[in-house]
Amino acid sequence: MVKDKHLFKDQNYEKLRKHHQKLESLFIDPYFPPSSSSIGNYEKIPTGIEWKRPAELCESPRLFNTRGVPKTITRGQLSSAWMVSACSILAGVHELCHKVVPDFRDQEWDQEKKSKYAGIFHFRFWWFGDWVDVVVDDLLPTVDNQLLFTQSCCDDEFWTSLVEKAYAKLHGSYESLEGGHLCDALVDFTGGVSETVDLRVEDYSVNEEKRSHLFDSLHTEMNNHSLLCATVMVSSEEEVGTRSQEGLIRGYTYPVTAVKRVQVGETSLRHLFNKEKLSMVRLIDARGEERKPFRPSSAVDERNTSVSNSNLNRVLSTNPDWTKMNDAQRERIGLTFDEEGEFWMPLEDFVSLFTELTFCRLLNINMFSLSQSWSEAVVRGAWSTGVHGSSEDRSGGCSSAFSGTFLRNPQFLLDVGVDGDELLIQLLQGPSDGEQNSVAMQSLLIGFSIIKVEENRKYRLHKLWDHTPVLVVCDPIRRRQIYYRGPIAQGRYILVPTAHKPGDEGPFLLRIFSSRDTKLRNIKRDMPKPPIFWCLWSAPLWITVVHIKFRRGAQVGTVQIGSINYGVTRQSRALDPYCTIKCEGEKARTPVDHNTKDPHWDSAFVFYRKKTDKPIEIKVFNHKALLWDQFLGQVQLPATLNHQPTLLRVQLMDKSTASGHGGLLLQVLTDDNLSAV
Repeated sequence: MVKDKHLFKDQNYEKLRKHHQKLESLFIDPYFPPSSSSIGNYEKIPTGIEWKRPAELCESPRLFNTRGVPKTITRGQLSSAWMVSACSILAGVHELCHKVVPDFRDQEWDQEKKSKYAGIFHFRFWWFGDWVDVVVDDLLPTVDNQLLFTQSCCDDEFWTSLVEKAYAKLHGSYESLEGGHLCDALVDFTGGVSETVDLRVEDYSVNEEKRSHLFDSLHTEMNNHSLLCATVMVSSEEEVGTRSQEGLIRGYTYPVTAVKRVQVGETSLRHLFNKEKLSMVRLIDARGEERKPFRPSSAVDERNTSVSNSNLNRVLSTNPDWTKMNDAQRERIGLTFDEEGEFWMPLEDFVSLFTELTFCRLLNINMFSLSQSWSEAVVRGAWSTGVHGSSEDRSGGCSSAFSGTFLRNPQFLLDVGVDGDELLIQLLQGPSDGEQNSVAMQSLLIGFSIIKVEENRKYRLHKLWDHTPVLVVCDPIRRRQIYYRGPIAQGRYILVPTAHKPGDEGPFLLRIFSSRDTKLRNIKRDMPKPPIFWCLWSAPLWITVVHIKFRRGAQVGTVQIGSINYGVTRQSRALDPYCTIKCEGEKARTPVDHNTKDPHWDSAFVFYRKKTDKPIEIKVFNHKALLWDQFLGQVQLPATLNHQPTLLRVQLMDKSTASGHGGLLLQVLTDDNLSAV
């Protein structure tokens, strides 16, 4: 059961249904009334709209048809193509469909217990981090007894129309769904993470190596139960619904149902293709068969907006040799079908005929699952304006255009515990003040940057230096959500969500998925805070950064441990060295560099110093799995004021002697302005 705080408009489905059952009345939703305000201001809205319940449109209405008729979806006169596509994808995955349509058996029309029916239904959508329960009545807009919006091809099936109505209510009106993005709807229907790939940009049609990598990605995503779909994009509204020469409908989306490499080397088909293996993609056309629109006078309706899949070959290709293959040959090499409306395409045709590919990854966060599981970290935040330097001053613009104010944005500390761990990062902007808004009218251009910072940083970053490089930049775009996926090295980072301009305001949600437990927290303070008994506390005077540097191949940043004499020749075996750095009781350490005589470190550390005359102590150890770690050398570092990073080569000393035992290359910065770093 959804918790009360996740009830949209505080409408409780069970209470409302029981209330109307008791009164023997049908529910009419006061928050989404059967009026023009719920439809919106379309440019060409038809006249004579009547709101009717399903029982007024057919004899025995159903949520889901049970006669075995294919689950096909078709477009009404005012439907959005992307909404039709989203419902088509949902129809093909029962587990997801039943999550959006909860308690579907209990909500179903019961012809034997008609008193159970109260004209009320409820649906769930993942909305800005929560599954939200949306209640609607079943009054649907019609003209001449024909539904205006998205519908099933079965005249007695209504789950599609009711889901669309609930989604429109969530956004304020049906018109608010105009101009939306399929990837956003898939996120709202699944709670997953969506990514869109422009197949034209990467030159997949001419680059065989890129096509091979794409096929491997498709195969992996299908094995991970991701949702995949391909779209033929349009340049104008007039192209929507028209057919390409090959029979594909422009502006519509085709779900991918399988990918396969088939062997033709041992068959009579080899001479047709001059290849032993063919990369194939199977798709499905889930729209209705030749459903004629109800208003022939409409310019949109005059086009054939729902061509039958019978117009498509079972193998659709620009290569005429495929027409020479009969059904027996096709099945012999594994090109089979599970559903009506499916067809196969060679990968070469797939990347040339489709223009956009959408992934929706359904990430498993159940750590006890047998399949691959992910760790999820979620935080909410907001870009806000306030007095300069205050905690409300959190809108600094993007890094590329506003580098001077960029770090005034919210900052989140991110710890990556495994080297090369793959991260999936999703940033979503939310509706301002919790208000509904059009899916097409995202008010902000949003992006984010990831900055490598000191291993022990606890407070906000105020300035970028060489030791704090920006490793990832997702430039702001006007979308509801943006996405990044890639490996990242072990260490500590700051993730900075950005709106495009300083002063842009709005809430956001940040989600990070990784294979290991990822720590993510909001950094609110600029510097150390006085304790409760502040009278006993002395404020820091200096800030010091110690960066243990290296340049691979130049012997910089190495600890020359081979020259340290402990009675055993160190040159004969590799060690597992690491450094510790201690400053006024605070201690930090570098990662262990395993199995090497030439360790490479690139770690920085920041310290807020009260006792400026006390040096910073650096020690080098050899890590031991079962015994005490072995001391290799140390150095005392005064780290006096210099206001700019200074490169130092320091000698390591034994505890008992003043002799040198190799060295470190350090970059040290000390400043009396605590906001200098």
